Amino acid sequence: MSWDQALKAAEVDANAIGPAGNLPAMVSARELQSTEFPPVSWVVDGMLPEGVTLFAGKPKLGKSWLALQIGYGVSETGEVLGRPAKQGSVLYAALEDNHRRLKKRMERVALSADTWPDRFLFSTEWPRLDGGGLEAFEAWVDATPDARLLIVDTLATVRPATGGRDSQYQSDYAAVRGLHRLANECGIGILIVHHVRKMDADDPFDTVSGSTGLTGAADTTLVLTSTSEGKVLYGRGRDLAEFESAMDFDPIHCRWSDLGRPSDAFGSDTRKAIREALADGKQTPKEIAEAGSLDYDLCAKTLQRMVEGGEVQKGGRGYYRLTPDPFGT
Repeated sequence: MSWDQALKAAEVDANAIGPAGNLPAMVSARELQSTEFPPVSWVVDGMLPEGVTLFAGKPKLGKSWLALQIGYGVSETGEVLGRPAKQGSVLYAALEDNHRRLKKRMERVALSADTWPDRFLFSTEWPRLDGGGLEAFEAWVDATPDARLLIVDTLATVRPATGGRDSQYQSDYAAVRGLHRLANECGIGILIVHHVRKMDADDPFDTVSGSTGLTGAADTTLVLTSTSEGKVLYGRGRDLAEFESAMDFDPIHCRWSDLGRPSDAFGSDTRKAIREALADGKQTPKEIAEAGSLDYDLCAKTLQRMVEGGEVQKGGRGYYRLTPDPFGT
């Protein structure tokens, strides 16, 4: 039973509410308390839950390579970036590609596999969502009992034409709303590849092109960006513990790897020494400096900056500890 189905089972019959009998369905706090909801269902553990995920990044950064890697992992290997993936059929609407290019990319992503999966499907042409495209996606899901993931690359190729009277927010929200309903009703994941603005922002999620209507309509947002230290994948969502992971792209096999926390992968030698000392159970600046052969003042100042950045937590009496990893790794 999906989240939507469980909630509907707890709703009060609208016809039984009030003399008018035309109020929307409601549910009481008492009924919610007694309703057993299933746990969040993941397409890729800790990264891609069921529902709509908006995946944004600058052009030529490798978004489509990562989308292809996710699709292959879900349809074939049961693993994506070192995380377990729930296997099933995948439809990749690669609407800015052609079959020749897709074959060349699959030759890299599939590595030495003798055969490629039948349940990983591609389409390079698809009508816009308001021109039969949404119904076509629904038809594929209905005809595919093990449908697990739908990838739309890119949003611009399928989004409805902007209505003259619609605001930017209304237009953006409407572009995702139909896919959101499909994902929730069918219990699948939908990954929508999108772009970011040219202008940078302090919060990477503020760089997603368009209004907040897009990110507001999506259940999850992933942003792939390039920093001065390296590539980073940021994740935020309703059912997703916010994360950021350092990423590495292998230009030979054209596959992405998750390097863990950016502070671990890109950090200075001083920060790495501090993290190693904390992982070994050292707690005070003196213990950490001695374990890492660090200057005490440098160690104390770096510790404070790591606290401010969220890498380290400070307890009572000058004790420090590593901030727990949301993935538990």
